[in-house]
Amino acid sequence: MTTKSEEKTAADKCDGQSISDAIFFDDLDSGIHKRSDDEPSPEFHADIPYLTVYDDVKPFDSTHDVFISGLKINVRVEDTDRVTPTALLAPFAAINPTRYSIHLQHGEFEWTVRKRYSDFLRLHHRLKLFRTSLALPLPTKQHRLTREAIRRRQSSDTLPSLSMKPETFMSDEDFRHRVDTLQTYFDRILCSPIYRCHPELLRFLKVSQFSFVASLGMKGMENFIRKLSGGRKYAVQCFGRKTCCARWLDRYLIVKDTFVAYVRPHDGVIGDVLLMDHKFAATMKEDHVIQIRNSSRTLEVRFHRLRYAYDWEAFMNQLRVTKGADFTQLNRFSSFAPIRSQSRVHWLINGEDYMSTVADAIEGAKEEIFITDWWLSPEIYLKRPAKKGHFWRLDKMLQRKARQGIRVYVLIYKEFSPAIVLASLHTKEVLTENSTNSIRVLRHPDRVTDANSTVFWSHHEKLVVVDQQIAFVGGIDLCFGRWDTSAHPITDPGRVGSSTSGQAANGTSNGTKEPASTDKLEKRYHQDGADLYMHGLLTNKPDEGAIQPTQTVTDRPATRNGTAVAATANGDTASAANATRLWKKLKHSVHVAKPVASPSLTDIEDTTDFLPPPGQDVLMEAALTLEQLFLGKDYASFYVCDFSELDQPYHDLVDRQQVPRVPWQDVGVLCMGAIARDVARHFIQRWNFTKNEKAKNNQRYPLLLPKTYDHIPIDEAMLKKGFKCNTQLLRSVAHWSCGSPETEKSIVNAMVYMIETSQHYLYMESQFFISIAGSNDVTNPIAQKLYDRILKAYHNNETYRVYVTVPLVPTPVPTIVWNFKSISHGDGSLIRRLQRAVGDPYRYIRFFGLRNWAQLNGNLMQSLVYVHSKLVIADDRVVLCGSANINDRSLLGNRDSELALYIEDTEFVKSKMNGVDYQAGRFALSLRQSLMRNHLGGDAALDLSDPVCDHFFNEVWGRIALNNAAIYDQVFCVIPTNHVSNSQEYESRSRSRDSCLAEKKPTEAHEALLAVKGHLVEFPYDFMAKESFEITIARYKTAGLLPLSVWI
Repeated sequence: MTTKSEEKTAADKCDGQSISDAIFFDDLDSGIHKRSDDEPSPEFHADIPYLTVYDDVKPFDSTHDVFISGLKINVRVEDTDRVTPTALLAPFAAINPTRYSIHLQHGEFEWTVRKRYSDFLRLHHRLKLFRTSLALPLPTKQHRLTREAIRRRQSSDTLPSLSMKPETFMSDEDFRHRVDTLQTYFDRILCSPIYRCHPELLRFLKVSQFSFVASLGMKGMENFIRKLSGGRKYAVQCFGRKTCCARWLDRYLIVKDTFVAYVRPHDGVIGDVLLMDHKFAATMKEDHVIQIRNSSRTLEVRFHRLRYAYDWEAFMNQLRVTKGADFTQLNRFSSFAPIRSQSRVHWLINGEDYMSTVADAIEGAKEEIFITDWWLSPEIYLKRPAKKGHFWRLDKMLQRKARQGIRVYVLIYKEFSPAIVLASLHTKEVLTENSTNSIRVLRHPDRVTDANSTVFWSHHEKLVVVDQQIAFVGGIDLCFGRWDTSAHPITDPGRVGSSTSGQAANGTSNGTKEPASTDKLEKRYHQDGADLYMHGLLTNKPDEGAIQPTQTVTDRPATRNGTAVAATANGDTASAANATRLWKKLKHSVHVAKPVASPSLTDIEDTTDFLPPPGQDVLMEAALTLEQLFLGKDYASFYVCDFSELDQPYHDLVDRQQVPRVPWQDVGVLCMGAIARDVARHFIQRWNFTKNEKAKNNQRYPLLLPKTYDHIPIDEAMLKKGFKCNTQLLRSVAHWSCGSPETEKSIVNAMVYMIETSQHYLYMESQFFISIAGSNDVTNPIAQKLYDRILKAYHNNETYRVYVTVPLVPTPVPTIVWNFKSISHGDGSLIRRLQRAVGDPYRYIRFFGLRNWAQLNGNLMQSLVYVHSKLVIADDRVVLCGSANINDRSLLGNRDSELALYIEDTEFVKSKMNGVDYQAGRFALSLRQSLMRNHLGGDAALDLSDPVCDHFFNEVWGRIALNNAAIYDQVFCVIPTNHVSNSQEYESRSRSRDSCLAEKKPTEAHEALLAVKGHLVEFPYDFMAKESFEITIARYKTAGLLPLSVWI
């Protein structure tokens, strides 16, 4: 019997075990071990890195150390389950029926293994064979070193002997002695580097390279099992039996906090991952088989012993209601994710703030980066001006991080190339160039090969996740045309040419240069691209030599050779063959320059790491030298000239000395902690689904594992940016987009809830407002819910406000029509219905757009600001921000895939609501005030505390919008406008363009523009109100041969 002193001696030896010895024996297979200068001391131990599960993949029958270096393994053996022999037991089990419990602790990891004595004997026999094989005098240098090492450790590596006495003949004292012997046995072999890494011991203890990775959470349960093939598809039926044509395959099953995975033992590669969701369950079937299922697949596994199957079934079902309950329960809004308390979040307005913060997060990445976008431009600069050469260029950043060993995973929407130009293949090629396999890019969907794919819908969500602890969600793609400042400049000539901005960031006019009264632009560029775009829709008199207006890459269809074609973006498609009938040639001949670039200059920072090879991208070097903010194709005027030749990113699309750019209004959100884990989980679900569809057998694209919610480090630098809020992640997803057969539409559920429960006001920004109550075509409920809430305010005599900001000219043409039909055209529009119900609807709800103006080379110009935000703020307490527009494509769930964050304030400050003291949330209040201040010109003196009172709603916000709209109309004769209600008035206005103030009296026009405050303008409710747009819709339906749902 082992004494207490012997046990202590064995433990002391284990505590003193040198890590260098462990490394030595682990490296026996590879030759001589050389200890490095920075090798840790025996007292040192560190967590196993998360990336080990991907980078250190080895077959399960190989010798490898899976334990935490330098950390002791504590063992306690008990005979807790002494079974009386019965005829039901196997013959050998009847001799030794007792199940021994081995309780193990390795750092923070604890687990229990239950074995019969026969299992111990089997392990002992195989370890003895292994040690004997090491001592064989084979004539190789490797074996000589092995024998010498064994001789040095002869005494400590000797295996204790195990008694063969059957338990049926043992007394209680014999049992106690056996337990002590087993205790000593494991104390010794777990301290020996020869046995500690042996695959038989690892198998006995049920540990693997996944066991002690702290980022994956608790130890969980692991074991070798047999898996039935065909879990993701129906098995072949043969004589009425589903499984007779399937195979049972050897696999290693792992259960962690919130997922189940299995690994292929022969190579150590993850075979599949089942994320716990509301359909997750484990059910016992016949013949030692458990059926494990979630909403995406069913997995059938067979265990060697029936009691193992029962143990696993109980453990998984217990996890379902404990650690996995966040995902297995029914969450608010029917979301896949729960409410996360006290999350750290921060709003980011416009591309400048958003992309700069994304760049900082990427630069600080330590393990992995997830990115998914509708459109991703690898050559985009995240910080500007680009004074450090390529340092902040997206592709160079990701490649630099990849060289540091950080894994980068990118999911991008695979466009229907005959319809839209996103160059996703070019994006993939650029990102994976020289990436040493650390950047992996998948495009989805494949419309030909994917059985569950679609032609009409797109992956529209935008997210970035760093280390599964920092995430970005919102409406901003990392692509051309999205970077902008809150000043929304419409010119960017660099140091060449003359340009002054109409509205600076602080709201004061910079237009001080006297415009030349006679030196007008040759082709009247004060008519911005949107004017020309609308003109192409409305005029019926083509001019010779006029160009075709192109559709845009603003999440919309494109053109090929001047022909509008079908697209799969968020809301729109058209016919490749016939849609040109809809486009009318422009009345005014417009000169669009060929792609141009600034002169080649050489005074650029010499940083070979950050710049391209000599002779390449000379245009980029010139643009950097000129300190342009919008390099090459980032200077977007998509109403005039669509994106093309995206593989030449530094060729300008238009002549920036003559053509104004279209500014971009957008909003994103930074979040940290558990909510960031939820965003990562959504990405992992999509990535694994896409990998199984497109690259199932390609090991270059691994299946991803979600990190635990128990250990979430927070970046201190990012932490300073955050507000404390309760958050919840919401989605629009379906089978085609993420593999789940059930459609999730939690975004629209949350939006409806916000409208119904709002007490004082709603502030909304959306790229589209397409929602018509009672329509057979448009089915989302947003317009009806707004109508009901306003009607309630009317009947209760409440002061209630709704602010809605949209682009004045969304793209392409059908969305313009449906926007007006939803807002103010026709009896079914929201404004017309409210007029019949409450009299004056503008007491409650008003729609707005954004514009800006500038001088360029002495000429006055203007452009609308394209509103791309997807945002709802309610009562200065709740915010919904993401990628979903107000239309069926985004909200129904089974169309475009979308992502949004629902944010509820938990910290409050004193404010006002309709003149009454009010506790406003810090996050929602600051976001709403920042947006409003930007739109009103940045005047710090404006009191924005009370968005509900009559004075602000009518005399501040409403009055500024009306005055600005009137000035733009007077100076530029803009389109759309309330002064044009039918095609005849439009023709008359077109003929009178030369009489606009900007043409006739540029000096007076300049003085008038100085009175413009900010960018806000009233929405033109009556534009073409007397002209039916149905003919336009009919043309698109018949000529395009596409379902109407594609546009709405």
